Amino acid sequence: MIPVARRLLFRNRGGLIVTIAGVAATISLLLFLFAVHDGVRDGSTRYVSTAGVDIWVSQKNSDNILKSSSFLPADLAFEVAEVDGVAVASPLTRVITKADVNGRRSSTLFILAFDPETNLGAPTTVSDGSAKLERGEIVLDRSFVKKYRLGVGSMLEIQGRAFTVKGISEGTNALVSQFGFTRRDDAAAILGLENTASFILVTVREPDERSKVAERIRVQFPDLSVHEADDFVRYHHEEMQSGVLPVFAAAAIFGAFVCALIVALMLYNTVLSRREDYATLKALGASQRWLVRVIVTQALIVTALGCAGGAAIVAAMTPLLLYTVPALSLRYEPQLLFVLPVALLVGAVSALAPVGLLKRIYPGEVFRA
Repeated sequence: MIPVARRLLFRNRGGLIVTIAGVAATISLLLFLFAVHDGVRDGSTRYVSTAGVDIWVSQKNSDNILKSSSFLPADLAFEVAEVDGVAVASPLTRVITKADVNGRRSSTLFILAFDPETNLGAPTTVSDGSAKLERGEIVLDRSFVKKYRLGVGSMLEIQGRAFTVKGISEGTNALVSQFGFTRRDDAAAILGLENTASFILVTVREPDERSKVAERIRVQFPDLSVHEADDFVRYHHEEMQSGVLPVFAAAAIFGAFVCALIVALMLYNTVLSRREDYATLKALGASQRWLVRVIVTQALIVTALGCAGGAAIVAAMTPLLLYTVPALSLRYEPQLLFVLPVALLVGAVSALAPVGLLKRIYPGEVFRA
């Protein structure tokens, strides 16, 4: 059956190449969308999941650093530190701003300013330079650095204040904005507010006591929101799932539909253009079920070749995309392999399109002049 399917398929090489190219383009688009999806999710949550914070304390009804506002007195950290079981309580200030880079206004920066005395809240994913900051120093996300051609030692201005790039962090790109990290005293100068924090970060003495310590803080400060680390990370995932990520999911579903349509049209055209061949097969005793299996085999061959082509396109285009669009955050997880069986399933289902046409082909057609 496979040799027959292959021979019928390869008789129209031009149409086959066009179809495989269309499937490959669709598969590469799907892989790209899922890679952006995973990159945005990782860039939006890696900081909070790796910051080494046990408990996040914020203003009431604030549960993430991305889209919710929180304003607290920084001195509140001293009161939280007095709660039984708390090892360290330190303020973290969030500043949403833009920078001036060589006279050019940058895209939005999410600056997280930590207390240099405790270093709690400092980035832990710095790959170049250091997160040990002096006054006037900043850590920037790698995508931001590449976009504006910066590096360790480069200068930029934020609200008229000069900063030197001290380090470059990874996994801190939320696509629509990138994270930066400074000292709290520098953030206070940018804001013009000395005693303002966005969050109080807490570490506990005994990790097993984290839930109990969180409950003690809730009891003592009933007007605040108190989040354990796992819950805080989950809130960020939920925020992204309710925001930009569904757009990528919808685009991926649409891409799967386009892939199915391309394969279905190719198969229908193949049966239509090779009507006499299928009539000959019927005259030789081929059953309808056997012919359907031939069509499904053709669909699987085309889809498999398209998947291979799509993977090759992604491998070739990814370095170019990251170079030309530094703000992109692409993350290719092993889970992306599920695209292959799903694509094959979609291809097999699309083989149902020409089944009706097969039924209308009669063995006697082989004797037509």
